[in-house]
Amino acid sequence: MGIILLFIIILILGILIKKLLTPAINPYRFPKIHNWAKQGKYFNFNGYPIFYYDSNIRDTTANSKPTLLLLHGYPTSSIDWLYMRDELEKRFHCIAPDYIGYGLSAKPVSFSYTIFSQVDMIEELMNSLQIKQFHIMAHDVGTTITQEFLARQIDNRKYIIQSTVFLNGGLFPESYRPFLSMKLLKTPIIGVILQNILPRALFSSALNRIFGPSTKRTQQELDEMIDLLFFNAPYNLLQQLQCYINERSINRDRWVDAINKVQTLMKNPIPIRLINGPYDPISGKHIVDRYREIITNPDTCLLNADIGHYVNLEDPENTLKYFFNFHDTIST
Repeated sequence: MGIILLFIIILILGILIKKLLTPAINPYRFPKIHNWAKQGKYFNFNGYPIFYYDSNIRDTTANSKPTLLLLHGYPTSSIDWLYMRDELEKRFHCIAPDYIGYGLSAKPVSFSYTIFSQVDMIEELMNSLQIKQFHIMAHDVGTTITQEFLARQIDNRKYIIQSTVFLNGGLFPESYRPFLSMKLLKTPIIGVILQNILPRALFSSALNRIFGPSTKRTQQELDEMIDLLFFNAPYNLLQQLQCYINERSINRDRWVDAINKVQTLMKNPIPIRLINGPYDPISGKHIVDRYREIITNPDTCLLNADIGHYVNLEDPENTLKYFFNFHDTIST
C-alpha cells in the first residue's frame, strides 16, 4: 500500500512539475487561428461560451442562400473547413461550430461530453439563429453527431435536414479501427494520466499517422491543431471526449438504422452521400465497404488511394467536386 501511495505522489508531483515548466498555450499566436477567431462569434449554451463561424460575417448575401451546417472531427475544430470555405460560401450560408470541449469553445471540467449533449448544443445554436432547415457536411465524430441528428429527424424534431454528406468517420462501430492510444485515452484514470504526462510531440505524431503518405501536416500545422485541442483544457478532457467511441457501440442500432430510415421510410427522404479517403487507417475504405453492405442504395465516392482521414484538408478540391456534384444531382 505504501509503494502505491508513493507512486501516486511521485506521479502527481511529476504532472505538476510538467505543468509548471510547460509554456502557456496560446493558439492566437498563429495568424491563421487569430484570423479565424476574429471572424467567429459566440453563443451561450447552459452558461458556456460556444464558438462558431457564420459566413454572414463575410458574405452579405449569406442569409438568402441555403444553410450548410459543417461539423468537424475529433480532436480538431471548425477551422478544418477553412480550405473549403470560399467555394462553399458561393452557394451556401455556412455555419461551423466548435463543439463544447473543442477548439475555442468552453471546456468545462464537469460536463457530460456525450454525442447527445453535442447535438443538444447545436440544436440550440441553430434555433438561436432561427434556422429551421439545413444541409449537413460532417467529418469523423461529426458523422456520429449527424447520425443522432438523423435519428431525431425521424423523431419529428422541429427542423428539416435537407441532405447529408459524410466524410471519413466511424459510422459502424464494428468496422471502426481506433488506435490503441485512442482506446487508452478513453479509459478512466489511465486517460487522465496519459493526457498529463505524454509530451505534446507524441500527440502530434499520432495525429499525423492518419494523413496520407504525401499529405502529412507540417510541424506548424500540427502545432496549430494541438494548441487548439489543449487550449483551456481541463486535466481530464481527452478521457471525456474519447467516450464517443463507447457511445457508438451502445447506440449502434439507433444510429445505423437512422441512415437507412431517413432515405427509405420518411415522406421526404433525406439524400446521403459518403465521400472517403481510402488510406485512412481508422475509417478508410473498410468503412465504405461496410457502408455498401448494409446501407440501402449506397451513394459512395472514393478519393485517390493516397488520401487519408482528413479529406477536407488533404484533398479539398476533389472533396468539393464530389460534394457539389451531389448537390447538383439532388437539386434537379
